[in-house]
Formats: sequence, C-alpha cells, structure tokens
Amino acid sequence: MKKEMRIFILVLVAASLYAGTALAFPVVSFVYQTSLYKPTTVQAAGFNVEMHGTPPGADAAAAVAGLHGPSWVGGAELRLLPADASPGKGTRLVLIFNGAGSPDEIACSKPDVLVGNTSGGGSFLRVLAIYCSGDRMITRGALSDGEVTGTGETYRDAMQSLLNAMFPPQNTNISPFGGGI
Repeated sequence: MKKEMRIFILVLVAASLYAGTALAFPVVSFVYQTSLYKPTTVQAAGFNVEMHGTPPGADAAAAVAGLHGPSWVGGAELRLLPADASPGKGTRLVLIFNGAGSPDEIACSKPDVLVGNTSGGGSFLRVLAIYCSGDRMITRGALSDGEVTGTGETYRDAMQSLLNAMFPPQNTNISPFGGGI
C-alpha cells in the first residue's frame, strides 16, 4: 500500500507540473483569413505596424523590436509606421494590446474603436492582430498569454507564434490547385 501511495503522489505531482507548464505557454486563440489573403501581398507590402496600446511594461518600439514575419517572406522585420503616417491607410499590421472587443473588419478603418491600453508589468496579455489593406481586413488573429513582464523572450515567442499562424505561405481557404499563391 505504501508503494502504491508513493506512485500515486509522484503521478499527481508530475501531472500538476505538466498542467502548470502547459498553462504558462501562449495561446493563439484563433486565426482567420479572408479571400483577400495572398502571400504575394504579404511579400510586397511587408510588415508596417500600426499600434494601439503596448504590452505590459514596454513602449511601442520595444514591442516590435526583434519581431519578424515568417521565413517564407524572408523574415522581414516588423517596423512601426512613421509618426507622420495616417492611421488606417495602406497595407499594415494593426496590433491592439489588451483592447476591448474582438478583431473585426472595423479595426482596419477605425482601430481606436477597440482601444488598446497599457497595463502594468506582470499583467495578462491579450493581442488582437489584424493585417489590413486600407479599410479591408486580409487576415486576423488573437493571442492570450499569462503573466508577461516587458518584451523579453516569453513575449517574443508568443508574438512569433501569432505571426507564424497568421501568415502561412498559402491561403487556407483557397485550394492550392486554384491559385492560393
């Protein structure tokens, strides 16, 4: 009986460690592509970023530093739109940190409706990402992560997983035999 109890306790400890570790990883909660998603558009337009809010304990420049598109795009780095650029114009990646609502087409024309904000360090992180061309949504995704402080490795890994999920080398809604690329 004593040996069985030890095995049970070890299994219980291992299961709780696994569950605690699994809950610490970022979760890409969804990704959606419209029929407008074409890898050639992503290759040509790159990754200009229109940002609303910032991750906990970071500024806008730190939030995109070191982040890049998927390797099939050549790993193009994310870059903030210039300060004099008008929001809602051109092809860009709209990032909304800890905003209200869910990503919708309106985020391309009126991203302030979803209002991103900055939370203190160690806060729960929610990112809504919408790749837009003008006022049209091309693809969107959402990311949730637990305790995030600043823009360290945990934050970068979470954001890279979101970018990789949002930007596959083919539109998942179009047959490869029908011209997805």
